[in-house]
Amino acid sequence: TPVAQAIRARNAHGIPVGGTSAGASILSEHMIASGRSDNETPRADSVRLAPGLGLTNRVVIDQHFRQRDRLGRLLAALAYNPFAIGLGVDEDTAAFISPDNVVEVEGSGAVTVIDADGLQFSSMAQLDDDEPVCMLGVKLHILTAGATFNLMNRTPSAGKLAPVKE
Repeated sequence: TPVAQAIRARNAHGIPVGGTSAGASILSEHMIASGRSDNETPRADSVRLAPGLGLTNRVVIDQHFRQRDRLGRLLAALAYNPFAIGLGVDEDTAAFISPDNVVEVEGSGAVTVIDADGLQFSSMAQLDDDEPVCMLGVKLHILTAGATFNLMNRTPSAGKLAPVKE
């Protein structure tokens, strides 16, 4: 749409773009449009993806993450798109993505980072919609305020939380 084109153009020229709730999900190229949040086990029918604004193709973002039990939904999205990194953002929490592709967490909750880069196996292509998905080799990180995750080299850091050595 013309609005999406204008947002992408301004962001490419350094203007920050942010969103809360579904407004956070729409920022990525592959956005979670709907899905089930009542099951921690990923299933093919637990997520429906749609095109987002495309400000980043590195992540798939889910919101109200812990509060609405959306681990299975985000895992299912990554079973469809294992090249992406899942960011599950809790309520009262923000994940800032810097121009150098480093995520920094602020707020009272956490950001769950799911990295499927090492995915060794996914049964997603072999299943009926309501069957559970087998996924092997997925990494999970829980980041709280001050912690970071580098989207380029897929490296977590305790950031400000790391003890200072004297």
